[in-house]
Amino acid sequence: MKTSKDHIKVGIITLPYSYILNGWVMPDGSVITNPIKAQNEAERLNRTITIH
Repeated sequence: MKTSKDHIKVGIITLPYSYILNGWVMPDGSVITNPIKAQNEAERLNRTITIH
């Protein structure tokens, strides 16, 4: 991330930032407003997907 409102990209996972919802949108539709938590969730999703 170059700015605090960039999409978060980890491996094959991209969590897009929504200016309307003021957070990163997860694949299940939930929104995370904390950038550190969103980064951790993206890393977790990437690990889960690449293991299977």
